[in-house]
Amino acid sequence: MYLSVKPLIKLKKGLNLLDYRIPESLYPNIKKGQLIEIPFRNSSKMGLVFDIKNTSDLKPNMIKDITRIVNINPIVSENQIKFYNWFCDYNFSSLNFLDNIVPLPMKNKIKEKACLAEAEPRRKEKFFIKKTPITLKKINSSILISDSFIFKHNLYNEKISLIKNIIDKNSKNKKITFIICPTKSHIEKIVSSLLNFYNDKDYRIITGNTNLSKFKHNEIWSSIKDNNVKFIVGTKISIFYPQEYTESIIIDESENENLNQIDTNPRFEFLPSAFELSKINKAQIIFTSYSPNSYLYNLAKTKQIKLFQSSEKITSEISLLDMSMKYFENYIHFNTEEEIKKTLDDSKKVLFLLNKKGYSRNLKCKDCGFIFKCSNCNSILTLKKLENHESLYCYNCEKEINISLQCPKCKSSRLDNRGIGTEQFTEIIKKLYSIEKTIIIDKDNIENIQQIKNNNIIIATRLIIDYLEINEFDLVVIPFSYQFLNNSFDSNEDFFKFISKLLSLTPRKIIIQVPCEAKIYSHIYNLDYFKMVEEELNNRKLFNYPPFSNILKLTIKDTDKSLLDKITSKLYYEIRQNISKNVETQIIEPSINKVRSFFFKYLIIKYKNNSDIINIKNILENIDIIEKNYFKL
Repeated sequence: MYLSVKPLIKLKKGLNLLDYRIPESLYPNIKKGQLIEIPFRNSSKMGLVFDIKNTSDLKPNMIKDITRIVNINPIVSENQIKFYNWFCDYNFSSLNFLDNIVPLPMKNKIKEKACLAEAEPRRKEKFFIKKTPITLKKINSSILISDSFIFKHNLYNEKISLIKNIIDKNSKNKKITFIICPTKSHIEKIVSSLLNFYNDKDYRIITGNTNLSKFKHNEIWSSIKDNNVKFIVGTKISIFYPQEYTESIIIDESENENLNQIDTNPRFEFLPSAFELSKINKAQIIFTSYSPNSYLYNLAKTKQIKLFQSSEKITSEISLLDMSMKYFENYIHFNTEEEIKKTLDDSKKVLFLLNKKGYSRNLKCKDCGFIFKCSNCNSILTLKKLENHESLYCYNCEKEINISLQCPKCKSSRLDNRGIGTEQFTEIIKKLYSIEKTIIIDKDNIENIQQIKNNNIIIATRLIIDYLEINEFDLVVIPFSYQFLNNSFDSNEDFFKFISKLLSLTPRKIIIQVPCEAKIYSHIYNLDYFKMVEEELNNRKLFNYPPFSNILKLTIKDTDKSLLDKITSKLYYEIRQNISKNVETQIIEPSINKVRSFFFKYLIIKYKNNSDIINIKNILENIDIIEKNYFKL
């Protein structure tokens, strides 16, 4: 008899499982999901049993015996194994993510407990969790027993009310509720609210084991596996943890793009993976959302899932101010100035939201149109104004570049900065309202989050939105709304989702300065989600975008640009030879084509059904970076 084993070390992409033989003495006790010790090269490693089988494709002399069974009781269920296998197949991923998730045995428990005692205070500092008072809303009890549904709500406390009702329903049946959040700040808010009703023993937080001692990580895993908690709150990595006692999986803010894992491995399309997880474990799945994305709405439209709306009304006023016909000094409409003055006179706060950090977007020659770009990666340089000087900065390479006095192309000295960022806009606001306390919150100044209460005017990029509290700002101004509407085909929907989240924070008024007439502004003003999303779906159907097709983005990289071109062309030709004619393929050279020492290109594959790409699966298994249906190129 043989075992298919995942060694808990990093293996080459495409090499997920290795075959081992079961010694006769161990055969009666072997089970799927057990942790075992295996010989690997010249040492011993831990491995996870994925399958037990009668035969192997390898020659007998190439197969080694396992050393011992570490855990008699499986630490991973057969349903988890089923999900892991599906996950790898659907997302073209490897199983290497298990190396940092599966709990390994502790050599010295006493030592580990001592380490835990030392590490625990530091761990608590990483989460800003404290009991935060909240007023619950009445939830229609009929929706709680629905198999799966989307809950479109307007206010934060509606969401918490639903979550509490689900936890209470499940805990009566001794079942666990899994709450999966987009970011750490979402976890902090939800737990802080739920502490009004539950204590520290009722929940665990999952963000992976990176910042935990081995003892604490193993304790979290065991608490779930032994059904010792009422609910789990975690990031997207939570989908790989035990689910035997899970009754409901709640996806918090399902429209949030942070749920799509694109920066670290494994890269995966989150929402389909969450659906499959609930299906395999026969768990209820609930999506909370201020503005459900097109993918979920289309499932509701085709009656694959129910969509419930809250009855709570939005009280914030939305004002659209036309900036197209007149020149307004300082980029501020006179009606906006009047509202700002009124708000500050009442000792209330104003939030300005921009989508560009730095001083300005770029530096351009007025005579020949040359735009200054980074010589290393080709990204457009941002003008930054420091205390004693100005400089150009490449956010991709993270390096500062001295400003040239002349255009390198035509030698003209007529240079102009185009666009406006948080730094330049702050200078304007400080001149207008010199007596008011003003701070910037963007990627370069994220530490200023702690200073919001001490300032009257906050100028921030959109990253601030996940850190804001309800009623924190009286007035929100979006002075350059065009910054949020880029060339990405989903930017209209993205902007609508952004405004919906802002409205949940219940400001008195939101002012959006608009440069032109566009349907999206009308949808926002009328808060017409359904017209907006129907229009989005019609456009996507017309251009064959998801959810009406699938898109794979393959990233090919190399330190040698000429070699990269050859590798990409060869891969493109090989794929074209093995797929049907109706599958679209395209090579894209990104505007930023170098990161650190690597040049890279994208190869895009657009297809309808899995059968269209069945003949290239062996090719895809060896590509390191594949993103599925994440379309921001």
